[in-house]
This record gives sequence, C-alpha cells and structure tokens, in this order.
Amino acid sequence: MRSLVRWLVLLLALGASPAAAKQPKCPLDLMTCLNRFQLMKERPWMGVEVDRDSVGVYRIVTVSAGSPAEQAGMQPGDVLNKVGGKPPADWFAGKAGWKMGDKGQILVARGGQERRLLMEYRVIPEDVFARIVGLHMVEAHLAYMPAPPGESVENH
Repeated sequence: MRSLVRWLVLLLALGASPAAAKQPKCPLDLMTCLNRFQLMKERPWMGVEVDRDSVGVYRIVTVSAGSPAEQAGMQPGDVLNKVGGKPPADWFAGKAGWKMGDKGQILVARGGQERRLLMEYRVIPEDVFARIVGLHMVEAHLAYMPAPPGESVENH
C-alpha cells in the first residue's frame, strides 16, 4: 500500500496534468480506492476487462495478451456464467479460495452455447498492476481535480 501512495505522491509532485478523462470520476475517496486496488493482489488475475450490465451479466470486453484468460480461450463478447464454480459477482468480490498454479473451471456463453474453459490461477504481474492503477488514478481521480489557484488547465 505504501508503494501505491508513494507512486501517487510522485505523480502529483510531477504535476500530472488533468487529461481528457476516459473513465468516469471514481466515486471512492483516494485511500478507499487504493485499498480496493490492493485487494487485487489477493485474488487471481484473469486478465479481462468486463462490462456488467444492469441485470448483472458480465460480458468480456477485452482479453489481455498472455493472460490466464487468453490462455484458457476466453474471447471478447463471451459472457461469464461461472468462475471457479461461483457466480462472477461472488468470485470478483472476494478471495476465491485459490492457490497460485491451481486451475479452475470457467463457464462462458459464446454464440448461444455454453463452453467450459480451464484457467490457471495466477497473481497479477506488477507491471500490469501498476499500469491499471496509474491509468485509473490519472483518469478517474486526477483528471477531476480542480486546477491549483492561479492556474488554468490550459497551462499544463
């Protein structure tokens, strides 16, 4: 956690300029947000970006190259039905009772058919974790911070 805070302080000290945010403003305060990110290190990394709709359907939007999801055969557009025997909401919400190197069954819907895939449980690589946190901090926190007194956004 300290390294995350140090990284964020460095960004602020370097004068990270507000950017055109691609993410909506994060509803969490900074420390709560950083604590939630820290939990990512305690869960298996799938390597997918998902979109959860209003009825709770988890659709895969992107699959990271070299990720456990890619190696298991997941594809953008797949709908996650079960992850390690649990509904996606339960699996993403907490520790899944996994051990690094174990494999778990993933049920996805693709083209109207259910498919069973086998995914290795791995921790998120540090570089991937840093990129995700950094992007979120810049786009969902810093981009929404007011400019310091006497400065305009155009000065950055």
